[in-house]
Amino acid sequence: MDSDDHSVRRAVEGADFLEWNFTVMAAGSPSPWRIEEGMTQLLAHESAEGFALSLDVGLREDANLIHELGRRRTPTAVAALRGYAAMSTVDTQRDLARLHADRLVGEGLPEPDWASRIGRVRVDGCHWAHDAFGETALVRCAFSYDGADAHGVLALIDRTIGDGLFRELTLSLDPDPWEDILRHAEKSDEGLIGEPLDPAYARRLFEDAVATSDEVLGNPEYKVMRLPRAYRKMRALTLARARALSDVAAPAEPFPDSVELELLKRAFLTSGAAAALPATYATRRALDLLFEQFVGHAGCHPLQLGPRRVQVTLGLSGLAPDQVDDPVVSRLLPDVAHAWISWSATERGLSDDAAELLDRAAARACAALRPPGPGEQDAPRT
Repeated sequence: MDSDDHSVRRAVEGADFLEWNFTVMAAGSPSPWRIEEGMTQLLAHESAEGFALSLDVGLREDANLIHELGRRRTPTAVAALRGYAAMSTVDTQRDLARLHADRLVGEGLPEPDWASRIGRVRVDGCHWAHDAFGETALVRCAFSYDGADAHGVLALIDRTIGDGLFRELTLSLDPDPWEDILRHAEKSDEGLIGEPLDPAYARRLFEDAVATSDEVLGNPEYKVMRLPRAYRKMRALTLARARALSDVAAPAEPFPDSVELELLKRAFLTSGAAAALPATYATRRALDLLFEQFVGHAGCHPLQLGPRRVQVTLGLSGLAPDQVDDPVVSRLLPDVAHAWISWSATERGLSDDAAELLDRAAARACAALRPPGPGEQDAPRT
């Protein structure tokens, strides 16, 4: 049997299973929420034992299933297509499922009772707690079907990795107590700030975190980064609720282009923060190296720095003393980096407490950048 025959057989078997599943659910007059719960489990492509298809393979199987369902003139095929139209994680698949379902209904097949309501949830609240540096976000969004089937999504997002990586992702059918979680987070030693969250910005946080988490999930090199256990089974629902929050996501903050980066460097070099640095080529070369790591390797805005971003970026191998080809530049690099980080805190308007926390992180990271002194080169490593 060739690969095409195998794909066709799997699509037929998958469509048979879906139709059987919707037949069972139809017997209990399911709510839109029950359909969404079932579809998000289906779209996880993960067995109860934890075996899972890759996301790419799962998407191809979904496409084949939608095509096969569109060939079937049955009420359960219409129901399954409406489920895909509401819950698929791919725009084109949602559109294709909707078109197939519309065509079948136009040919006389009945709509499921829930079809007009699925996904049309009310946003009952959107709040978050975040740090002053933009490194951590604890997001809580609550939804319901006009007060019925209340539920919420709570996510802890690490924003130092890509555009955000899910560290925790939880579904609750009683989202009200989560307000206590946010209040507790505000009182923690992490210095988090709690406030209402713009739904369009919440959508961006969720969608960016899904994109980064998908990349981690699909790349064996990132296995060291653990995703929440429930990530795959929450993925489709999280994206569906992100779409319900706002018609469009808030735009990403613009990243500086080469001209803007050059202007930032000049502003720093003529500021009081750089007054103690020698006005030589070595200072400028050290600053260029620093920007290469922040922008080119860490992918972060050179002003949007926090303790973790500083520790990670200054720990990159490209800044190690034995990797910098000019010993004068290598000796200056820690001082230039510390001065830049202090200046960035002032430019961002960080509070005194936040600026002090960032300065301590910079001092630790810059100390590790300093080349070994005389007599230390050959010291044994422990």
